[in-house]
Amino acid sequence: MDDQLEHRSARWLWVSVLLTILAVAVVLGVAIGGEYTTKQTATRSFTIEDDFTNVRKIMVRTNAAKKIVTMGGDSEFVDQQWQDADVDPGGDDIGKALLKSVLSADPDWKLELDGTLQVRTLDEYIGQNVIKLKQHVEIVPDRIESQVELLEGSERLLDYSMSTRLSREGQQTKVELELTQQIKTNAPWFAHGIADRRVRASAKRALANQESAMRQLIEENADKAGLFPLR
Repeated sequence: MDDQLEHRSARWLWVSVLLTILAVAVVLGVAIGGEYTTKQTATRSFTIEDDFTNVRKIMVRTNAAKKIVTMGGDSEFVDQQWQDADVDPGGDDIGKALLKSVLSADPDWKLELDGTLQVRTLDEYIGQNVIKLKQHVEIVPDRIESQVELLEGSERLLDYSMSTRLSREGQQTKVELELTQQIKTNAPWFAHGIADRRVRASAKRALANQESAMRQLIEENADKAGLFPLR
Protein backbone atom coordinates (compact mmCIF):
# COMPACT_ATOMS: atom_id res chain seq x y z
CA MET A 1 0.00 0.00 0.00
CA ASP A 2 2.82 2.40 0.88
CA ASP A 3 4.53 1.62 -2.45
CA GLN A 4 1.29 2.43 -4.33
CA LEU A 5 0.89 5.70 -2.49
CA GLU A 6 4.51 6.60 -3.13
CA HIS A 7 4.16 5.74 -6.84
CA ARG A 8 0.95 7.80 -7.11
CA SER A 9 2.54 10.75 -5.32
CA ALA A 10 5.55 10.63 -7.64
CA ARG A 11 3.29 10.56 -10.69
CA TRP A 12 1.31 13.58 -9.50
CA LEU A 13 4.56 15.36 -8.74
CA TRP A 14 5.71 14.92 -12.33
CA VAL A 15 2.33 16.09 -13.64
CA SER A 16 2.54 19.18 -11.44
CA VAL A 17 6.07 19.90 -12.66
CA LEU A 18 5.01 19.57 -16.31
CA LEU A 19 1.98 21.83 -15.79
CA THR A 20 4.16 24.39 -14.06
CA ILE A 21 6.67 24.35 -16.91
CA LEU A 22 3.87 24.75 -19.43
CA ALA A 23 2.33 27.63 -17.48
CA VAL A 24 5.71 29.37 -17.24
CA ALA A 25 6.26 28.90 -20.99
CA VAL A 26 2.87 30.44 -21.75
CA VAL A 27 3.48 33.39 -19.43
CA LEU A 28 6.93 33.98 -20.92
CA GLY A 29 5.50 33.73 -24.42
CA VAL A 30 2.88 36.36 -23.65
CA ALA A 31 5.36 38.58 -21.85
CA ILE A 32 8.10 38.34 -24.47
CA GLY A 33 5.76 38.18 -27.46
CA GLY A 34 7.09 37.42 -30.91
CA GLU A 35 6.66 38.20 -34.58
CA TYR A 36 5.12 35.70 -36.94
CA THR A 37 4.53 36.10 -40.67
CA THR A 38 1.45 34.41 -42.05
CA LYS A 39 0.34 34.20 -45.68
CA GLN A 40 -3.31 33.35 -46.23
CA THR A 41 -5.57 33.10 -49.29
CA ALA A 42 -9.35 33.34 -49.50
CA THR A 43 -11.57 32.75 -52.52
CA ARG A 44 -15.21 33.48 -53.23
CA SER A 45 -17.50 33.05 -56.23
CA PHE A 46 -21.10 34.07 -56.79
CA THR A 47 -23.60 34.87 -59.52
CA ILE A 48 -25.26 38.20 -60.22
CA GLU A 49 -28.76 37.80 -61.64
CA ASP A 50 -28.21 40.29 -64.43
CA ASP A 51 -26.89 40.13 -67.98
CA PHE A 52 -23.14 40.62 -68.22
CA THR A 53 -23.44 43.45 -70.76
CA ASN A 54 -25.41 45.54 -68.27
CA VAL A 55 -23.01 44.65 -65.46
CA ARG A 56 -20.02 45.59 -67.63
CA LYS A 57 -21.55 48.95 -68.48
CA ILE A 58 -22.17 49.72 -64.81
CA MET A 59 -18.73 48.57 -63.69
CA VAL A 60 -17.06 50.75 -66.31
CA ARG A 61 -19.16 53.89 -66.07
CA THR A 62 -19.00 53.95 -62.26
CA ASN A 63 -15.23 53.28 -62.45
CA ALA A 64 -15.53 50.21 -60.28
CA ALA A 65 -11.90 49.43 -61.10
CA LYS A 66 -11.01 52.16 -58.61
CA LYS A 67 -13.37 50.76 -56.01
CA ILE A 68 -12.65 47.04 -56.30
CA VAL A 69 -9.86 46.99 -53.71
CA THR A 70 -11.70 49.19 -51.22
CA MET A 71 -15.01 47.32 -51.55
CA GLY A 72 -13.81 44.90 -48.87
CA GLY A 73 -14.06 47.64 -46.26
CA ASP A 74 -10.51 47.18 -44.92
CA SER A 75 -9.01 50.08 -46.88
CA GLU A 76 -9.95 53.47 -48.29
CA PHE A 77 -9.08 55.10 -51.62
CA VAL A 78 -6.28 57.68 -51.77
CA ASP A 79 -5.21 58.05 -55.41
CA GLN A 80 -5.18 56.32 -58.80
CA GLN A 81 -3.13 56.95 -61.93
CA TRP A 82 -3.59 55.24 -65.31
CA GLN A 83 -0.73 54.90 -67.79
CA ASP A 84 -3.02 54.89 -70.82
CA ALA A 85 -3.03 58.24 -72.65
CA ASP A 86 -6.77 58.03 -73.35
CA VAL A 87 -7.68 57.86 -69.68
CA ASP A 88 -8.05 60.75 -67.29
CA PRO A 89 -4.70 61.02 -65.40
CA GLY A 90 -6.65 61.23 -62.18
CA GLY A 91 -8.24 57.89 -62.90
CA ASP A 92 -11.80 59.20 -62.55
CA ASP A 93 -13.21 57.72 -65.75
CA ILE A 94 -12.08 54.90 -68.05
CA GLY A 95 -15.31 55.14 -69.99
CA LYS A 96 -13.85 57.30 -72.78
CA ALA A 97 -11.11 54.80 -73.51
CA LEU A 98 -13.58 51.95 -73.49
CA LEU A 99 -16.03 53.86 -75.67
CA LYS A 100 -13.41 54.11 -78.43
CA SER A 101 -12.99 50.34 -78.33
CA VAL A 102 -16.61 49.23 -78.28
CA LEU A 103 -17.69 51.64 -81.00
CA SER A 104 -14.97 50.41 -83.32
CA ALA A 105 -15.74 48.02 -86.19
CA ASP A 106 -13.84 45.18 -84.50
CA PRO A 107 -16.31 42.77 -82.82
CA ASP A 108 -13.45 41.33 -80.76
CA TRP A 109 -12.45 44.65 -79.22
CA LYS A 110 -10.21 44.60 -76.18
CA LEU A 111 -9.13 47.23 -73.71
CA GLU A 112 -6.12 46.82 -71.41
CA LEU A 113 -5.18 49.35 -68.77
CA ASP A 114 -2.25 49.50 -66.38
CA GLY A 115 -1.94 51.88 -63.49
CA THR A 116 -1.11 52.42 -59.85
CA LEU A 117 -3.46 52.66 -56.94
CA GLN A 118 -2.82 54.06 -53.48
CA VAL A 119 -5.05 53.08 -50.57
CA ARG A 120 -4.94 53.51 -46.81
CA THR A 121 -5.19 50.22 -44.97
CA LEU A 122 -7.63 49.91 -42.07
CA ASP A 123 -6.99 46.28 -41.15
CA GLU A 124 -6.42 45.62 -37.44
CA TYR A 125 -3.24 43.64 -38.15
CA ILE A 126 -1.72 46.17 -40.54
CA GLY A 127 -2.73 49.48 -39.00
CA GLN A 128 -3.44 52.68 -40.92
CA ASN A 129 -0.77 52.92 -43.60
CA VAL A 130 -0.80 54.18 -47.18
CA ILE A 131 0.30 51.42 -49.54
CA LYS A 132 0.90 51.45 -53.29
CA LEU A 133 -0.51 48.83 -55.63
CA LYS A 134 -0.14 48.11 -59.31
CA GLN A 135 -3.32 47.32 -61.20
CA HIS A 136 -3.92 45.64 -64.54
CA VAL A 137 -7.43 45.71 -66.00
CA GLU A 138 -8.55 43.82 -69.09
CA ILE A 139 -12.00 44.31 -70.60
CA VAL A 140 -13.43 42.33 -73.53
CA PRO A 141 -17.06 41.85 -74.62
CA ASP A 142 -17.63 38.85 -72.34
CA ARG A 143 -15.17 39.37 -69.49
CA ILE A 144 -13.65 41.87 -67.07
CA GLU A 145 -10.49 41.01 -65.15
CA SER A 146 -8.66 43.10 -62.58
CA GLN A 147 -5.38 42.03 -61.01
CA VAL A 148 -3.96 44.09 -58.17
CA GLU A 149 -0.54 43.43 -56.62
CA LEU A 150 1.57 45.13 -53.99
CA LEU A 151 4.24 47.63 -55.09
CA GLU A 152 5.03 49.34 -51.79
CA GLY A 153 3.75 47.78 -48.59
CA SER A 154 4.19 48.63 -44.95
CA GLU A 155 6.10 47.21 -42.03
CA ARG A 156 3.43 44.56 -41.52
CA LEU A 157 1.89 44.10 -44.95
CA LEU A 158 4.55 42.17 -46.86
CA ASP A 159 2.51 40.91 -49.81
CA TYR A 160 -0.94 41.53 -51.30
CA SER A 161 -2.67 40.16 -54.37
CA MET A 162 -6.32 40.67 -55.36
CA SER A 163 -7.90 39.05 -58.40
CA THR A 164 -11.40 39.98 -59.60
CA ARG A 165 -13.02 38.32 -62.62
CA LEU A 166 -16.50 38.92 -64.02
CA SER A 167 -17.67 36.84 -66.97
CA ARG A 168 -20.78 36.13 -68.99
CA GLU A 169 -22.66 33.01 -67.94
CA GLY A 170 -25.82 32.68 -69.99
CA GLN A 171 -28.08 35.57 -69.05
CA GLN A 172 -26.22 36.07 -65.78
CA THR A 173 -22.82 37.24 -64.57
CA LYS A 174 -20.34 35.04 -62.74
CA VAL A 175 -17.95 36.71 -60.30
CA GLU A 176 -14.76 35.08 -58.99
CA LEU A 177 -12.64 36.69 -56.28
CA GLU A 178 -9.30 35.73 -54.77
CA LEU A 179 -7.34 37.58 -52.09
CA THR A 180 -3.88 36.69 -50.77
CA GLN A 181 -2.24 38.61 -47.92
CA GLN A 182 1.08 38.12 -46.19
CA ILE A 183 1.07 39.87 -42.84
CA LYS A 184 3.60 40.11 -40.03
CA THR A 185 1.72 39.65 -36.75
CA ASN A 186 2.59 39.94 -33.08
CA ALA A 187 2.09 36.31 -32.12
CA PRO A 188 4.17 34.12 -29.79
CA TRP A 189 5.06 30.61 -30.96
CA PHE A 190 2.00 28.94 -29.43
CA ALA A 191 -0.41 31.38 -31.14
CA HIS A 192 0.74 30.90 -34.72
CA GLY A 193 -2.32 28.82 -35.57
CA ILE A 194 -4.59 31.50 -34.10
CA ALA A 195 -2.87 34.18 -36.20
CA ASP A 196 -3.33 32.05 -39.34
CA ARG A 197 -7.04 31.60 -38.67
CA ARG A 198 -7.63 35.27 -37.87
CA VAL A 199 -5.85 36.57 -40.97
CA ARG A 200 -7.65 34.02 -43.13
CA ALA A 201 -10.98 34.99 -41.55
CA SER A 202 -10.17 38.65 -42.22
CA ALA A 203 -9.55 37.89 -45.91
CA LYS A 204 -12.81 35.92 -46.16
CA ARG A 205 -14.70 38.75 -44.50
CA ALA A 206 -13.21 41.26 -46.97
CA LEU A 207 -14.42 39.16 -49.92
CA ALA A 208 -17.88 38.81 -48.40
CA ASN A 209 -18.01 42.59 -47.98
CA GLN A 210 -16.85 43.00 -51.55
CA GLU A 211 -19.68 40.82 -52.80
CA SER A 212 -22.22 42.89 -50.87
CA ALA A 213 -20.74 46.16 -52.19
CA MET A 214 -20.68 44.89 -55.76
CA ARG A 215 -24.29 43.72 -55.60
CA GLN A 216 -25.32 47.09 -54.18
CA LEU A 217 -23.43 48.94 -56.92
CA ILE A 218 -25.20 46.93 -59.64
CA GLU A 219 -28.60 47.33 -57.98
CA GLU A 220 -28.25 51.09 -57.53
CA ASN A 221 -27.32 51.61 -61.19
CA ALA A 222 -29.49 48.95 -62.84
CA ASP A 223 -31.90 51.51 -64.26
CA LYS A 224 -29.04 53.48 -65.82
CA ALA A 225 -27.33 50.64 -67.71
CA GLY A 226 -29.48 51.14 -70.79
CA LEU A 227 -28.42 54.79 -70.98
CA PHE A 228 -24.72 53.99 -71.25
CA PRO A 229 -23.62 54.09 -74.92
CA LEU A 230 -21.70 50.80 -74.78
CA ARG A 231 -22.38 47.45 -76.39
